[in-house]
Amino acid sequence: MRPISKFLLAMLGGLAFVLTSTSPAAAAPTPQNLGGLDLGAYCRSIGYADATLAGSTAYDWHCVTGDGRRGDLTFAAACRWTYATGAAVDRIGNFRDPASVSCWRVTPAIVQPDFTNYCTTTGHSAAALLGTTAYDWHCVSYNRSGPTYYDVDILAACFYTVGGAATVERFDNYYDPATWQCRV
Repeated sequence: MRPISKFLLAMLGGLAFVLTSTSPAAAAPTPQNLGGLDLGAYCRSIGYADATLAGSTAYDWHCVTGDGRRGDLTFAAACRWTYATGAAVDRIGNFRDPASVSCWRVTPAIVQPDFTNYCTTTGHSAAALLGTTAYDWHCVSYNRSGPTYYDVDILAACFYTVGGAATVERFDNYYDPATWQCRV
């Protein structure tokens, strides 16, 4: 075999090794949807009689004593208890839907979405916070007739921010727009 052929064969073998060692299987684990919660069972596990829904939002869930007194209920703790893992976090799919809470297995990494860069790379002028809740982030486009606002696709912003890795978007506190997280 000629020396150049041996060299090319060695290069191809090295390339094959590099490609297989950097396959998706070697990458960070993908966030896993673990499922929903049995809030009644969780509340009983921490000494309450049950869970109760006292309104129409996700934050209206409470643990309740036998005589009806309400106690705090933390979805993140309920997720960790339900699925017996410290890697579980809660995700509220829609704050106004109390049944939209789910649990996800994620890595410890917490990345804050970069709304400004996301908005500008999608053709808008900037990001704008137009209120005091997590749902109040918008992309804004300025023109002669004034600003035009567009809802931010939070999952797409997270995907952009973490460089295309699989991610779960979640807010830690609905009433604090700075608490969005991209969890990988």
